[in-house]
Amino acid sequence: MTTTDIDQSKAEGLTQRTCNGLLEAMDLLTIYLGDRLGLYRALAEGGSATPGELAERAGIHERYAREWLEQQAVTGILDVSDAAAASPERRYALSAGHAATLADPMTPFPVVAFAQMMVAVAGAAPKLVEAYRTGGGVPWAGFGPDLIAGQGGFNRGWLLHELGTKYMPGIPDVHARLLAGPPARVADIACGVGWSSIGIAKAYPRAQVVGYDLDAPSIEQARLNAEREGVADRVRFEVADASQVRASGTFDVVVIIEAVHDVPRPVELLSGVRRLLAPGGAFIVADEKVADSFSAPGDFMERLFYGASALVCLPSGMAGQPSAATGAVMRRETMEAYARQAGFTRVEVLPLDHPSMRFYRLYAASPAR
Repeated sequence: MTTTDIDQSKAEGLTQRTCNGLLEAMDLLTIYLGDRLGLYRALAEGGSATPGELAERAGIHERYAREWLEQQAVTGILDVSDAAAASPERRYALSAGHAATLADPMTPFPVVAFAQMMVAVAGAAPKLVEAYRTGGGVPWAGFGPDLIAGQGGFNRGWLLHELGTKYMPGIPDVHARLLAGPPARVADIACGVGWSSIGIAKAYPRAQVVGYDLDAPSIEQARLNAEREGVADRVRFEVADASQVRASGTFDVVVIIEAVHDVPRPVELLSGVRRLLAPGGAFIVADEKVADSFSAPGDFMERLFYGASALVCLPSGMAGQPSAATGAVMRRETMEAYARQAGFTRVEVLPLDHPSMRFYRLYAASPAR
């Protein structure tokens, strides 16, 4: 093929787009370094610094401190007060706005989480190549601890501060039950590092919450998070497959947040939840708010969900065989089909406005036995 055989504008456009993406990826990787090495925290707590001062505060080599600081200033993350000074004498500062996203471990802005997820996926790239060739998968643990941290950080803001104060109150009967006595019993399935469980417990002081997840490191972190947030007396976490939990008719409310599309056998999982529900119990699922049908090219959210699906969600779901191989782009009709196969009689899409999640309520005639 010669240059006369191709659409030059398309070739140039894609080249420019991926070049821009390369710059953003480099920013994410240097943000990862800044977080892991404590560089942002050193600047936030100690104020502006020269390369030598930052190196001393953070315990890194001065030459690397200089290069990182210059890169961060050039890309617009740090401010430099005297750019014309000799490089060892320049002072760099982290603005309050950027400190709120980069130096606060509890920030609702998931910039560091994006970086952690990027590193996790890049590190697993050889495993993804093999999975694509063989039809196998990459289990959640195969992506390493950065994916656990990134996923938790990505959702922490809204789960901790809005799930129990904005979204659950939008389901009036569930909200009332969570406020009432005797204490409501809540199961949080595929709870990850626990922010959904903790968010519900903080919003509803009477509720008793149990979080289940198959990933032991996530559960360990969830327990630490519950202690830190002061709700460990009302939230407990267990390493368990929810479809195998022996607690029939136990829970007044069951939630699954952004996980049905990840599991290898979603119908089996949903059937297991039916056994957990007490008579009249409520089952709420939140999953990706994807379009109802495929179209291309897609908007920002479709691109985001497809990227996550191709790199993480589908491979992790394919790691357990047999697998439904759902992927992150689980359209509404797919969710409804899974619910019917699991024995639920009705699926309601709840009128809750979230930028990336669609909320479903699944109704069962009676608990499965």
